[in-house]
Amino acid sequence: MAHFDEKQLKQHLKAKAFLRAYLFVGDESYLKQHYANLLAQTAVNAATQSLNLERFEGKGLDLRDALDRAALLPMMSEKRCVFVDDFKLDPLPEREYKLLETTLRNLPDTTVLIFRQDQNPITKKASGKKITALFETYGAVCELNKRTGQDLYKPLIASAARQNRTLSPAMAQYLVAEVGDDFNVLVQELSKVCSYGEGEITKAHIDAVAVKTVDAKVNDLVRALLQNRFDAAYQTLDTLLRQKTEPNYILGSIIGTYVEMYRAKVAITNSGSTQPLLEAFPYKGREFSLRYAARDCAKLELYQLRNCLSVLWEADAKIKSAADSAQVIEQTMVKLLLAANGERV
Repeated sequence: MAHFDEKQLKQHLKAKAFLRAYLFVGDESYLKQHYANLLAQTAVNAATQSLNLERFEGKGLDLRDALDRAALLPMMSEKRCVFVDDFKLDPLPEREYKLLETTLRNLPDTTVLIFRQDQNPITKKASGKKITALFETYGAVCELNKRTGQDLYKPLIASAARQNRTLSPAMAQYLVAEVGDDFNVLVQELSKVCSYGEGEITKAHIDAVAVKTVDAKVNDLVRALLQNRFDAAYQTLDTLLRQKTEPNYILGSIIGTYVEMYRAKVAITNSGSTQPLLEAFPYKGREFSLRYAARDCAKLELYQLRNCLSVLWEADAKIKSAADSAQVIEQTMVKLLLAANGERV
């Protein structure tokens, strides 16, 4: 019947024209939980939820138990809701698939059956497509992916306002750049920031209490190298290693940062801005990363960035067979420092 994105799902819930079955998928866990709960609470009269709303945890669940309950009629209510939370539907044994198909085909109009997939296991493989097609035939698939751009910043600004703090669009972007785009994590970190200080939220407030992603910490490391602050760069590396961050991941993030700086430098050299990159690469919702790259590469020449990329190419080959991969990164940092200063390495 339907495949909803977030906007379409909002309209559907507002209309209260409930279907018999819903499958929640996508890479944004916060939104899946939020809308699946909202659907369950909206479908069943609040006064009778104790009688007509049943929840099942997916781990260790016998699927037949939940599906049998979905076939029951409501008590003193127009609807009955069965919510199956994080039952792994992909792959699904053929016997259970047939049971699910039969149940969905024969669900009474008074039932709302909800499946929420926590880790988004519904894939592009044939088995995943088979499951989503089944729910689209007898109900709806609700695909909720990470918000980007203004769709991400606006709810953060509104959330800060509800906590009597002011979050500007620029600071919302900075928070996303430092914390990442997982909305659940963003809400938690914003709450911490809002409880720290008062009035308008500043960069200092965010830096003081928000937990940065590995990529944000690596950006700090690279920025320290570009500013000839090797002690600060090494301290950041030490923090990442003590937090059990894989050296391969650290190096990969460093490489990504230098690649973005190189792209930005080439674009600015040829056209005077990074606009061509927005059209050539998937930067939608991540425009801030280009602004940071343009800022960080401003004092570097193209040949210096090429030398840095050569250093990183060598490090990437070396770290795969190194006995001490952390040492490879430390040596690479020294070489990057020299290369950024125009010295031969």
